[in-house]
Amino acid sequence: FSLTFMMQAIRGEVTITAAVQDAINQVYDARVPRTWTHSPGGDEISWICPTLGLWYSGLVARDDQLAKWLREGRPHSFWMTAFFNAQGFLTAVQQEVTRAHARDKWALDNMVVHTEITEFDEPSQVRSVPKEGVYAHGLFLDGAAYSKAEASLIESTPKVLFAAIPLMMITAVTKAQKKSMQGDYGPNGPYDCPVYKYPARTGRYFIFEVQLPSRDKPPLHYTLRGTALLCATE
Repeated sequence: FSLTFMMQAIRGEVTITAAVQDAINQVYDARVPRTWTHSPGGDEISWICPTLGLWYSGLVARDDQLAKWLREGRPHSFWMTAFFNAQGFLTAVQQEVTRAHARDKWALDNMVVHTEITEFDEPSQVRSVPKEGVYAHGLFLDGAAYSKAEASLIESTPKVLFAAIPLMMITAVTKAQKKSMQGDYGPNGPYDCPVYKYPARTGRYFIFEVQLPSRDKPPLHYTLRGTALLCATE
């Protein structure tokens, strides 16, 4: 609608306001108009990108995932970046697992998210959905890299700012089960890695925490490195 209004303003069919003029200038400079990303109250209503080209390619990719989901059914792996409300998606995963264990009297309040790094590098390699939970892709490590051979965090490759990680399996377990899994991450225990929507690491863009193996170095090493997982690198 706003794009149509801008075209009408350029043709002289409607009055050009200050807001419309700003939007026209932003599109001319290949920037995303603020009215496309934020509401008048300042709330984020789409995704933030540095250029209009990246924003549009994101729009096409998000529409493609949703359209395939409707046409072909549940995807084998979800593009994490596509979700506007990723926390809501994670809550849905927890609810689904909880309902599957209704006979065990699992309660949603007693469930926590559990993640595991898989052997799959690309969504096309996945042939079926996991027994419980979902596969997710599209995450990048900032401040470290991941070694499939060592199944652990490792130092970043020189001059490589962001390292893609293999697909992640996301499910839910009880709090008691989560405590019993501490030995699966090596002698140093896991690194509690925060996941953010954007490189700007603020509480507004925080999604959740995942536990990653840190076999050769103590988790504090990656804490001091500021290691985090990002849904978008720009």
